[in-house]
Amino acid sequence: MSYTESFSRTIAVHYSGTVTVNYPASEHGGSTTASYSGTAYEQVDVDIHVDTAPFDASVANCNNHVNGLTASVGAMNTAQCIAIRKNADKVSKALIDGFFHTVRTDMGTQKAELEQVINARLLLLRQQATSLKAIQDTMAEDYARTTARYQKIFNDLNRELSNRIHEIDQPVFKLVEGVEKQNDRMLHTDMVQTVATISKESSVLQAQVNTASVKNHTLQAMTQAQNFLMSKALSDRAIQNTCIDGSGKDGYWVPVCYMKTESENHQVERQCLVPDYLSSRDKDMEYKLCQQLDEMDFNQETETAEEQVKSYVQSEIATHIKGSDPHSMRVKDMINKLLNQ
Repeated sequence: MSYTESFSRTIAVHYSGTVTVNYPASEHGGSTTASYSGTAYEQVDVDIHVDTAPFDASVANCNNHVNGLTASVGAMNTAQCIAIRKNADKVSKALIDGFFHTVRTDMGTQKAELEQVINARLLLLRQQATSLKAIQDTMAEDYARTTARYQKIFNDLNRELSNRIHEIDQPVFKLVEGVEKQNDRMLHTDMVQTVATISKESSVLQAQVNTASVKNHTLQAMTQAQNFLMSKALSDRAIQNTCIDGSGKDGYWVPVCYMKTESENHQVERQCLVPDYLSSRDKDMEYKLCQQLDEMDFNQETETAEEQVKSYVQSEIATHIKGSDPHSMRVKDMINKLLNQ
């Protein structure tokens, strides 16, 4: 807007100089030089009127243009952000879909291979189970048949030995019976003088009877020992036929999932997953496995696998980002930068 401004100031001007003065002729007539100096003061008042109407109109016009430019820049920035976000979403979706497709294909291939291996192993196990069942039935039949045969043989031997012992000791038994009857008869008659002789003979016969009894018991013990050794030999042969050859140090593989993650604040978290039938036996199984697996050096990704991943990403970028404008080039550069980190 227009305005008027008044200014007032006193100006001081210093002056000095010399002047030649002529005086009238006299006795000593002529001229002389006189010096002078001093300061002159002057009050100056100035009134200034400034007309800002053209400038105000120009500023208003410029402000309108700036506002229009701001709106245009904002709209362009919004459109650019939307376009960048859409392109980023497309690229991210393509990468994620491609990654999961690759993983799904790989897992499907591994699943098919493992199913074939498992089916083959199951078929082999079924065949082995059938064969072992047949062997077990054959062994049971052989064992029952052998047991029955030897049981009959041993029973016949026991019966024959018993008969032979009774036949061998039959005179002794008859003699003992006769001696007892004779003793009873002598005790009730006058043949007391022969009691000492008969008592001595009875002692000898009793010793022979005891010896025969010991022989019988020894024979029974030997028969039982023979039966035990025969059954032990059959059991050892059955165990040897059913056992699998090995050194006794064979190991068993257990599936374990080991995960290691790092957060944004560089905190490392480790987790180890084991089957329930193992973790239920030992509550510290997961912690012990995590400690052991953390000290192991895992194989790094091979150059062939890394080249395959990079080639796949480059093909996806070329498929989904076909433009050569600066924005598309920046997106491609950023993806390659993230990929090479």
